[in-house]
Amino acid sequence: MRHVYECSVRFDDLDAFGHVNNVTFAEYLQEARVDFAHRQLRSGNTAHEGSVVVHQSIDYLAPVPFRTEPLQVEVWVTRVGTTSFEVAYEVKDASTLFARATGVLVAFDVRANTPRPVSPAEREVLDRYLEPSP
Repeated sequence: MRHVYECSVRFDDLDAFGHVNNVTFAEYLQEARVDFAHRQLRSGNTAHEGSVVVHQSIDYLAPVPFRTEPLQVEVWVTRVGTTSFEVAYEVKDASTLFARATGVLVAFDVRANTPRPVSPAEREVLDRYLEPSP
């Protein structure tokens, strides 16, 4: 199962060549990741306990010009460990794959400012989105 986030291309996302700037792709991934956390990693009224990005890699496959149709950013989980989990992303529309990305997140206790174990509730959700990489 994949989480799908619709991301609008804003005029200020463009570089001097009229394409979405490479750094903006990281913002799109962040928006999709935050949307995933808020919509999927919440259990009832309990907020997601927090995680931090420790690694991210993006492969740019095609330029994105300004467009009024939103991009689809798909997010899924490729591995769940004791204190970390890995995610993968695709940024695309109906006909073009613009970018692929991966990331490693560490479950984080914001009060103690230290890594923490992935909670059972988080693990349950992450396992539903688990699609191991080939």
